[in-house]
Amino acid sequence: MYERVIAQLPLFAGVEDIKGALENLGARGADYAKGVQIFAAGEKSGRLGVLLSGGADIVKEDAAGDPVTVARIGEGEMFGEAFAFAELPLTVSVYAACPSHVLWLSAEGILAGKEARLSANALRLFARKNVYLTERIYHLSRHTLAEKVLSYLRSVRREAGREIFALPFGRQGMADFLGCDRSALSALLAKLKRAGVIDYHKNVFRLIENEQGP
Repeated sequence: MYERVIAQLPLFAGVEDIKGALENLGARGADYAKGVQIFAAGEKSGRLGVLLSGGADIVKEDAAGDPVTVARIGEGEMFGEAFAFAELPLTVSVYAACPSHVLWLSAEGILAGKEARLSANALRLFARKNVYLTERIYHLSRHTLAEKVLSYLRSVRREAGREIFALPFGRQGMADFLGCDRSALSALLAKLKRAGVIDYHKNVFRLIENEQGP
């Protein structure tokens, strides 16, 4: 039932014999109920996952041992590839946020180039994720929440190439990305709007300050 979904994934772009590629990479599918652990911190796995349906949360324990959700995995996204490629134990856990179906692939098979086109796609996606994480680290390194928000909005504007642009996620997703409380973020956005620094309606934003603004 997931053949059409798999064929449309960026990971399989240009792969002519998808069934053969799946066999070469030891692919297997698995269903997970909401709340079930998919990956456990400390586990060393030689496989990476592709979320075909549902959603999953990447969770890390803070200094007090309390679980903190650091990222959300959406449909079609890879996860666990960095640890699998590096042959290192996971430092995070992954839980199904809702009923989900995961496609498991052999990391060794991808690195060995058993499916050249798929291996190239995996490398490209991995590189893009690293760029995304580097951008996030830059935004989080700003000193105040206002600086973090404006830094992030400028980056989205540059990528969109338009003065009016839409964010890729809602308020909670934006708060998670910037590592802040949603209510604090909403209050700040309203303050910046009143000050004439930004304008927005729901998920569509416009920066009124120039690129060298505060």
